[in-house]
Amino acid sequence: MLAAPENRFQHVYFALSALVASAMLVLVYISMRSSLNERLREDLAKAQRQMIFERPNPHWDYSNSWRRIGNSTLRHEIYSAYFDARTDIVGNVRMDDEQMTIGSLRIFAILPERLRDSSINCIVRFSDFSSQEIKAEEAGAMHDVHNNTFAAWSIMCPLHASRRSPLRLPQAVALAYASNRLSHLSPTFIQISYPRNMTNMFGRSRPTISVCVGPLHENYSNVLRLVEFVEMYRLQGATHFYFYYVEASEEVLRVLEHYQRIGLADVFEWNVQAHMQDVHYAGIVAQFNDCVYRANVVDNFRYAAVVDLDEVVMPLKHNTLADYLRQCDEGRTAGFVFRNVFFHRRDSNDTFNAPSHVLNRLLYTQSKVRRTLEVLPAYIRSKVVVNARAIVEMGNHQVYRAAPGYADHVVHPTVGLLFHYRDKCINCKMVLIVDYTARRFGSLLFDRVDNTCLEVFLNRGICDLV
Repeated sequence: MLAAPENRFQHVYFALSALVASAMLVLVYISMRSSLNERLREDLAKAQRQMIFERPNPHWDYSNSWRRIGNSTLRHEIYSAYFDARTDIVGNVRMDDEQMTIGSLRIFAILPERLRDSSINCIVRFSDFSSQEIKAEEAGAMHDVHNNTFAAWSIMCPLHASRRSPLRLPQAVALAYASNRLSHLSPTFIQISYPRNMTNMFGRSRPTISVCVGPLHENYSNVLRLVEFVEMYRLQGATHFYFYYVEASEEVLRVLEHYQRIGLADVFEWNVQAHMQDVHYAGIVAQFNDCVYRANVVDNFRYAAVVDLDEVVMPLKHNTLADYLRQCDEGRTAGFVFRNVFFHRRDSNDTFNAPSHVLNRLLYTQSKVRRTLEVLPAYIRSKVVVNARAIVEMGNHQVYRAAPGYADHVVHPTVGLLFHYRDKCINCKMVLIVDYTARRFGSLLFDRVDNTCLEVFLNRGICDLV
């Protein structure tokens, strides 16, 4: 016998009501879990700030190099490790009577793009040579692999401390995983980098601009471009530079030593010769990530401009990059994305504004005045000025992952552009327009370049343009 229409409607009504009630209960449960998680993280942050952190390796000079992991024939390498005090990027935090999360270790390595291990462990070593093994919460190849067999890897291992004994921070760390048995039997330990000034670990970052420069390789020898690059960014407000070199000429190394001697730059050997053919662009992704973490963790710099030597971030409505950031950064921006336009080296030189007394006249930002009319879309050859404290994973042209609460800001092309002075044009038939924006730095730039070249090359005062 068929049910009456009224009964069928009642059944449907009660079924829908039950579904709605179930959905509401699930939402309430999720909301309660989220609130509890937020409260836990807030309590954890407060407790973390009350702890006394002491650097376990006070004599560590922060100079890293690529080192083989375990079996050398596998060509697995590890470069650096940083103590990251940000607990909001740790997935599973702890805070109970026994333990609490105090941060994490971020490790950069070069490993096969498809490593067959399901898990990787961190072996942390303390100053008394005791050790502890921690399972990595995150481990994987970073972006921009470009079909290479090896890739830059980022590994994150959470750190938990006992609440019943004095805080101990690990001094060194090694990676261990099953496919490389020697990685566990004979671990390759590297020093962990901590802030130079531990008292500023939870303070505000220093509102200054650092510059992360892509790796110098193929016996880089363009001394004039290097000096002009540094002096141009100094005029824009940059106060520190990080250089990594695979191979460079003697003259270039003399310039780098000069900037290092006056405290303007840190210079690191980037010994990736074993992977020049099977990892993207001399391991630039690992290098940029190492640089951003170094700027944040070690030096507490707020900003890092992630660029190559032929790229200049150019504000169009502000006098300098520092002025732009001071006026436009509202505090929750992970990265300011500057869209790309090209200036081509094959274009003719315009030396009209070069003073007659200068020795180094062919500055590329002053002699190349025609650029492409087309502004490339965001994230296509664009470059980013990042808030270093917001970055979890940095790419060559974009921020791939930021800490919770941060987001990118794409700079409007009428406000700022990336001036890319490329040696080889991608499309030599692109429409060009005249742009004299960079010439507003001309008089100061010519003098600064000449002064630096005179200081480094006393005999002639000329920086070679190759």
